[in-house]
Amino acid sequence: ELIRNHMFYYNVDEVTASSVRRLIYNVGEDNLKDLIDLRVADRLGSGVPKAKPYKLRHLEYMMKKVRKDPLSVKMLKINGDDLIKLLNIKPSPKIGAILDVLLSKIIEDPKLNNKKYLEKKSKELNNLELEELRYKAKEKIEEKKMEDDKELKKKFWVK
Repeated sequence: ELIRNHMFYYNVDEVTASSVRRLIYNVGEDNLKDLIDLRVADRLGSGVPKAKPYKLRHLEYMMKKVRKDPLSVKMLKINGDDLIKLLNIKPSPKIGAILDVLLSKIIEDPKLNNKKYLEKKSKELNNLELEELRYKAKEKIEEKKMEDDKELKKKFWVK
């Protein structure tokens, strides 16, 4: 599989997260380091002066990025079904708003991601007007995603 997949076309401006996911699927999660090593060895064997060019570093960055857990409400130790039962409410956008606000709290302090705290906080949030809180929570989540991506880019020396 490695030999077959090591000569893939990679253009930084054209690559998408889904194409990198396909490559990971085709090669196998366990073989990613070997794939990069093979690509570097192939370049060295070809007499190319730079073994690890920008494109290869960018590929490593993209692989790490798509394998990383996304910041989403799925990370929470509580879900919409739990809230429906706990708060005795019908499915509605309010559930999503509560989950977004909870996620923003967990981003600030991951230790709070436990069922007991989340249930207590959900009960408090159920009594509040959530649209403004949800908006602020979404901003905080986006900030964290951008911050994480910036760190990842710095690690692989890519733009």
